[in-house]
Amino acid sequence: MTLLALLAIICFGFATYNLTCAFVDIPTKKTSRMMMLARKQQGIKAEKLLDVYTTKIAGLFAHYLKLDKLKRNKLQRALDIVGLELSPEVYTARAWVRAGAVGLCALLMAPLMPLAVPILIGLAVALWFSTYYSVFDFVKKRRKLIESEIPRFALTIGQNLENDRDVLKILTSYRRVAGKDFGAELDQTIADMKTGNYENALIHFETRIGSPMLSDVIRGLIGVLRGDDQRMYFKMICFDMRQIEQNNLKKEAAKRPKKIQRYSMMMLICIMIIYLVVLCTEVLASLGAFFG
Repeated sequence: MTLLALLAIICFGFATYNLTCAFVDIPTKKTSRMMMLARKQQGIKAEKLLDVYTTKIAGLFAHYLKLDKLKRNKLQRALDIVGLELSPEVYTARAWVRAGAVGLCALLMAPLMPLAVPILIGLAVALWFSTYYSVFDFVKKRRKLIESEIPRFALTIGQNLENDRDVLKILTSYRRVAGKDFGAELDQTIADMKTGNYENALIHFETRIGSPMLSDVIRGLIGVLRGDDQRMYFKMICFDMRQIEQNNLKKEAAKRPKKIQRYSMMMLICIMIIYLVVLCTEVLASLGAFFG
């Protein structure tokens, strides 16, 4: 009886999925694969079919979401940095759609496996947080990578200022050795400087990254554009950044013994469990022989 009920739920879910795809005009799996293959052949970044489906469904509910202006602007900046061509409402609705799908599974499993309902509800909550905050985690990791390169960037600027005060030329020369993420930001900044005002381009560069360390560098570059002698200024911020970098390395090194200690405790617990299992087995065998 339980097996029949489970098969009925699976068939009902399959039918609901196909009807939903027909109503919201989602292409079939075969058509979607062909579209993904065509995008890949054109050099466009591949996208998972699950993301395509959930984004299409989320677009239907996005109109009913009203986001706070401050949160919406923050999410929009994060989406622009990541390169997702989604509105904040659609992105938020996609997180709710994924979590709602798992929550619906919890309701369907309630008559058959009541103990699985709390697990699925917890999974739905975790999936919502994972989906919604994934873009912010990406921005945070990207900013960390960029900030690790800023001390070298400031040192290069200070060395170049000894011979040349052309800010555009300095940025262009550093672009050749810059990392992937920092280089992409430099490309946009250099393009803005070539087509517009130098100072506004640097301010936009600072705003996009949002790093205090980069703000110090941009302040010095703006001073160079205004004709100030910033050689001593860059020597000072290079010294300060070197101190900050050393402190970060010390903090990272201080975390490692704790990780090692945690893994050592896990190994100790496993060894104790092995000894207890062997001891209990021998005791039970001895008792059986004694009473036998």
